[in-house]
Amino acid sequence: MNPLPTLTCNYGPATIEQIPARLENLAVTGVKRILLEPKQLMATVDDPNYRKVLRHELDANGLTAFDAHALHDIIDSFGCPIPGAEKHILEVVRKAMHAASEFGIRTLTFHTGRTRLINEYAPAGGPIEDVDLDGARSRIMRELEILLPETEKLGVIFALENLFMPSSTAKFLTPIVREFNHPFLGLNYDSGHALLLERLPGKDPAQIGEWIRVGWPDNTVTLQDDQLDIMLDHVVTAHLHDNHGVNDQHLMPGEGAANWPHIIERLKRAPRLVSLQSEVMPKYYGDNPGCQAERFRQVGFNV
Repeated sequence: MNPLPTLTCNYGPATIEQIPARLENLAVTGVKRILLEPKQLMATVDDPNYRKVLRHELDANGLTAFDAHALHDIIDSFGCPIPGAEKHILEVVRKAMHAASEFGIRTLTFHTGRTRLINEYAPAGGPIEDVDLDGARSRIMRELEILLPETEKLGVIFALENLFMPSSTAKFLTPIVREFNHPFLGLNYDSGHALLLERLPGKDPAQIGEWIRVGWPDNTVTLQDDQLDIMLDHVVTAHLHDNHGVNDQHLMPGEGAANWPHIIERLKRAPRLVSLQSEVMPKYYGDNPGCQAERFRQVGFNV
């Protein structure tokens, strides 16, 4: 078994004026690594003042920006089935990976798109009813083939995240990463998303949030085997948070149904693991992002 990497913590939505206090709050609790959320990452490109302040405060507090998440709306996700989406995706991903490289970020996480787009997710041209996994796989493979040589030059590892749709389960994503067998492509294990699909005692798929169920044929989620067991050999980073198995709450660890000792034991065996990330929802820590650190220490993580 390997020692766990140091936890990367987020500082939540913050104005430029709030950045100094938020980063200082993390630093005094012993945090060394931070992650940039999607809007924060893009702000480092679009807003020179944001970039300047963030750099200064990272240095002043002895912090390193180690991980980031790219934009993850449907239209920004790999394999999006909306006609014409690929050109947009390539532009957005290139912007994200250059921004990540400029900050020395090691991993950049991406979503893969829903393929059943109905109700509020329907594109302007009308709903897409069928779950087309073959089409999604083809689109994702093509987009990665274009972008992987570029991200390798930049030194940023792409991580595809397990979500809770047929086109983002561990069973769907793992063979894609395995086929590429590329040092700059891996998987992001999301503990909360895995729990949503996991067969928990007494769990009824009909209890899962409707916004999740609508992505599945007949609005019925197919419960899965444990996602981490399937993904483990290719996991390079992880989003860590908790829930009760039916909605994506992003709770502090220990406040939901996740089996943290079991998760930790397997993460220690992940051969490619380079980082671990807190993805606790900012509403649970507000102006005190450092409180994440103590909770993760309590369940066995290194901060």
